[in-house]
Amino acid sequence: MRTGGVFFFLVLLVSCSVELPDKEQLIEEYYQVKVENLRTTIIDKCRKEQIARADADVDSIVHRLLNADLHDTLNFPPRPIRPVRPDPIIGTVQKFDLENSEG
Repeated sequence: MRTGGVFFFLVLLVSCSVELPDKEQLIEEYYQVKVENLRTTIIDKCRKEQIARADADVDSIVHRLLNADLHDTLNFPPRPIRPVRPDPIIGTVQKFDLENSEG
């Protein structure tokens, strides 16, 4: 019985000497934790969606590249560019008369 009285006395002393935290402060801390958890959840969800979209885009690009090579059985290089055609010279240059100038 004596130990029960000492325990009660100690609990009474501790409860009277300890100040309880401010209720508004506790509510604010609680909401800050909730907001931070929600923000983290939303960011994680957004990252996962973006990674899934990027995977799909990369897969479609690789698929297009592979299918282009598979459908085209003969991969010829592109044609060269046709050179510029010079102006005709027939009729613009005087003929040399080699037979008459030798003698």
